[in-house]
Amino acid sequence: MKRQWQAILPLLLSGLNAPLWAHGTMEVPVNRVYSCYLEGPETPQSAACQAVRQLDGAEGMYNWNGINRNPPGDNHQAVVPDGQLCGGGQATFRSFNLPRDDWKTTPIAPDAAGNFEFVYKATAPHASKYFRFYVTKDGWRDDHPLRWADLELFGTYNGTPPLDANKRYHMTMKLPPGKSGRHILYNVWKRSDSEEAFYSCSDVVFAAGAKQAAPLANAWKEIGRVVAHGDLPAGGSATLRVFDAMGRDAESQSMRLNAASGRAANWPYELARQVNAASRIIRIGALGVRGGEAVIEPSRDAAANRVYLNDGYPGYSYTIDLKKDGPAPR
Repeated sequence: MKRQWQAILPLLLSGLNAPLWAHGTMEVPVNRVYSCYLEGPETPQSAACQAVRQLDGAEGMYNWNGINRNPPGDNHQAVVPDGQLCGGGQATFRSFNLPRDDWKTTPIAPDAAGNFEFVYKATAPHASKYFRFYVTKDGWRDDHPLRWADLELFGTYNGTPPLDANKRYHMTMKLPPGKSGRHILYNVWKRSDSEEAFYSCSDVVFAAGAKQAAPLANAWKEIGRVVAHGDLPAGGSATLRVFDAMGRDAESQSMRLNAASGRAANWPYELARQVNAASRIIRIGALGVRGGEAVIEPSRDAAANRVYLNDGYPGYSYTIDLKKDGPAPR
């Protein structure tokens, strides 16, 4: 899926110092390390990512796609000990194992069939043996280090999944039934052409749980995030541009920045309000549930807004253009 985020282009370019042997991580729901990278390795937004920066610097964030080990066979516990799961047993990522209750979460919800599309960002695709999907058991405590015994397997994708033009694997899996509230989704990607494996923690909040009386009406699929990395001056603009499956312009929503909306914590919120009121295709905000239906509401948190695509528009993509001054793009 084609995406160009001019707002974070300098950040993406700064990631070119990542090692060539790095290969990927979970993008939807976003991996804990990759989430901190998207906030900005030098000046992260959230308290948890700031703690990582203070303890161990920015190296792990820049190397977000290198949480890998070489387990003998399928014995992942041999190389990734209890308490070190989110960092894949590597010292570089040790701060991401910290038991905290303020890691940024992704709200997730199944569609009416109980399915969810996982997206794995593979910077270097490989022949795959499997992707294993785990979730923390009910009663798991986020103030304790994560252990293998805290996890239960809920799905396996055998072989190599479909890969889109932007090197993202797409896997539709049944979400574990009966889950609600905060959990960790843990993923293991094992190559079929070597012993190498990759490990990923995604902090999530299940928006719909076991007590729901009817299937959730969820027509929205997460396709990206809107993260404010700094203040935007009055007089500039933020423009959401939407493209159809052929790359043609389908929709455009522009917002002129003023003294209030131009603050880093506010412009994504203001843009989301405008887009959600006018667009049939895109919603921006945080996912929730109301009356058995998925709702997406703008968040004032500079790093919490996500971009959702209506299921009726498969293959559509978007870009967010930011201009510090002058007219908005057309």
